[in-house]
Parts: sequence; structure tokens; C-alpha cells
Amino acid sequence: MSTTVGRGTLLAYGSLGFPIAVLSYPMTLFLHPHYAGELGLGLAAISTVLLVSRMTDFVTDPLMGWISDRTRSRFGRRKPYLAVGLPVMLLGIWRLFMPEPPVDIWYMLLWNTVVYLGWTIMVLPYNAWGAELSENYMVRARITAIRQVYVIAGLIGASVVIWVYQEWLDRADPGEVLTGIAWTLLAMLPVSVGLLLLLVPERAVDASPRQRASRQRVWWRELSSMLKIGPFRRMVYVALAIVIGEASRHAVLVFFMEDVLQAGDRIGRTFILYYLMGVAAIPLWQHLARRYGKHRALAVAMTHSALMVLATAFLGAGDYTTFLVFYVLKGASFGAFAYLPLAILADVVDVDTAVTRQKRAGMYFAVFGAIDKIGIAAGMFIALQVLNLTGYDPQVDPNAAGLWMIRLEYAVIPTFFFLMASLLVWNYPLTSERHARLVAALERREAREAQGRPRAAPSG
Repeated sequence: MSTTVGRGTLLAYGSLGFPIAVLSYPMTLFLHPHYAGELGLGLAAISTVLLVSRMTDFVTDPLMGWISDRTRSRFGRRKPYLAVGLPVMLLGIWRLFMPEPPVDIWYMLLWNTVVYLGWTIMVLPYNAWGAELSENYMVRARITAIRQVYVIAGLIGASVVIWVYQEWLDRADPGEVLTGIAWTLLAMLPVSVGLLLLLVPERAVDASPRQRASRQRVWWRELSSMLKIGPFRRMVYVALAIVIGEASRHAVLVFFMEDVLQAGDRIGRTFILYYLMGVAAIPLWQHLARRYGKHRALAVAMTHSALMVLATAFLGAGDYTTFLVFYVLKGASFGAFAYLPLAILADVVDVDTAVTRQKRAGMYFAVFGAIDKIGIAAGMFIALQVLNLTGYDPQVDPNAAGLWMIRLEYAVIPTFFFLMASLLVWNYPLTSERHARLVAALERREAREAQGRPRAAPSG
């Protein structure tokens, strides 16, 4: 396989990151305030819905990766599922983001699950596809960096929608924001998927005898064998720490700005500046990744995030400007911990290939995706359940206990998890040097097999 990827292919591949990011924004920030406030569902019930709808991903995500890895069609392994998942996701967005009252908790559970099912069918094969575009350590970092630029651009786009609704149209309630984002997604997703399917090639994979035999194995046995790979287990722990910390923040971010800072009408502009800083800082993390390794760059980003978040713990009404400074500075690390773990995971797939002689990128990204979604759901579930115990109600004036709990869940708890992630990844074993030796050994083995010579297992 070529170690280079053309600029046009990179730009076309990364483009789906834009609407996917637009979707992820309201799912974690505006959905629960809307259903809790305007639609009157309780925080405890909503947190349970978010957890239950995500728990299904622990089955569907690995299953989707298993199916995608074993698909053989004239259109490829990954492309057919983007076409299948698109209408599922569009239907879920329409029903979830633009509900017609009265709405109960079962309605939210159904359509939240449909959205995530469409996400699983589309995004997991998409991520695996990116890992297969190149085997080069830094080219993979570039692929995920380009994708992350689109992701951050999508987050900025969603922030602009919020800004327009709040400050231009004077419509600040989350329901109207969700409607604007929904129409944006219904227009953009079909275009993005169409461009991706037409312009990005997919690598043809010839299965080895062992790979063909492995198709008979059920997906949970595949999962068990994957967890025996040491670098993958380490990245699972790192990913959980990151997503639980971020989920705690996201669960209460709107409440923090509205009730603690009393600056709820400035959410849109705040997010625009945050994500612009994220885009501006990506070259810095690319430089650090080249010089010190992707794992060390990620560790620095997590430590930076922890310090910036902790600095906001004691802010209150009237401290919006101080909050904005620390929030935007934290945005510098956003791009790093959103794309570097995926770039590292692509290298782990090569370790698996060396050990098992299989091509299981779909399974790896599926499991990683399930962990990400379940970690977010668990973090949000715990944060909203504990906040509910203080008597906090988005429909009435907040009490003192609720305000302090929002501060704790926004600033202190994420700091602990970010520092944990930094410590876990600092001495990550799969460095660029070890990965280069691994890929060279794989290429020698494949060359020997192509010439009919005896097989020899590569060393890592």
C-alpha cells in the first residue's frame, strides 16, 4: 500500500466530519436541557434515557465492525454502510430534534436510539476506512488531523447557528436551536456522504487463509482476542478517562453558563472562539507529535486541559470574561485529544495484524467507538443523577447546593480524569520507532508470502 495520500482524497475523506460534528454538538449539549426544560421531563429520567440508548452500542458497535470487516462487495467493505446508515440517521434527527408535544420519555428513548444506530452504521466503517488509507505512522496522524479540522469546522458551524438564533433572532431556547441544527443536518448529510462515496477510493483487501477462517468466529470472541493486545488495552483506559471527564463537563455546561455565570445568551459566541482556537492549535499538536510522539503530545494536551478547566472552579455571576479566557485557552487542546487517540489506534491495528494475521480495523474502531459512547453516557448519567439529588431544576431558580454541584461537575471532576489520562498515555509503548519496525516486518512477511516462502512472524 502507498504511504502517501493525495490532497484531494484527504479533503474528500475528511468532509464527513463536518456534519457528524454538527450532530454531536446538540446531542451532548442542548438535547437534555431542551427535554428537561421546555418539554418538562426530569433530569433523572433523561439521564437514564441517555445511558440506556448508549448501552445498546456495546453490542451494535462491535457487531457493526465485525460485519464491516467481513463484507465483500463490488462497492467495497466500508462504502455500502454509509449509504445504508444515512436514511436511518436522517429519520432519527428529524424526530428527535423537532418533536411535537406532548412528548414522553419513551419517545426520547426511541428516537435517541435510532440516531445512534444510524451513527453506528455510518461512522464506524468510515473511521476504519480512514485507517486503511495509509500504513504510515505520520500520514495516519495527518489523515485524522484533516478529519479533525472538518470536525472542528462543523462545531464552529453549529456554534454559528446558535449565535444567530440567540443574538440575531433573539431566540435563546434550546428547542429553536435544535430545529435550526436539524435542518442544517438534513441538508448537509446527503451531500457529504455522496461526495465521499464518489471521490474517495477504498482499498481492496485480499483475505489470508487465517482471515477467511476467522470469519466463522463470533464477534465477542474477536473482542476477547483484541483485548489481549496490550497497547489497545492502554488506549481503552485512556479513552475512558477522556470521555468521562468531558461528559461531566458537557452535562452541565449549559447550566454552568446560564445559572452560575448568568451568561446563557452568549453560548454561541463562546463556542465559536473555543473551536477556532482548536483549529489554530492543530499544527502545534502535529509538530509535537512528530518531534516527541503522538502519545506524548496527547499527554501534554490532557494536562493543559486539566489546568484550564480547574481554573474556572470558583467563578460566579459576572465572571464571564475570566471564564472566556480560560475556556478559549482550553480550546487549544480540544483538537489534540479529539484526533490523536484515533491516530494512535490506527497504529494498534498493525500490532493486531502482526499477531493475528488479520485485518480488523473495523472491529477496533467499532470497539473504540462503543467505549467512547458508553463513557459519555455513563459520565452524563452520573453527573445529571447527582445534580438531580441536590434539588436542581432547570425550570426554576437554582439553589446553592445545585450551583456548587454544577461547579464541581464542570471543573473538578474533569480535572481528575484528564490528569489520569495524561499519566496513562505518557509512557505508551507503541512509539513511532517501534511502529516503523513493525510495519517493515509486516511488509517483509507479506513479500515472503507472495513469493510462496515459509511464514515468519514479525517482531514488534
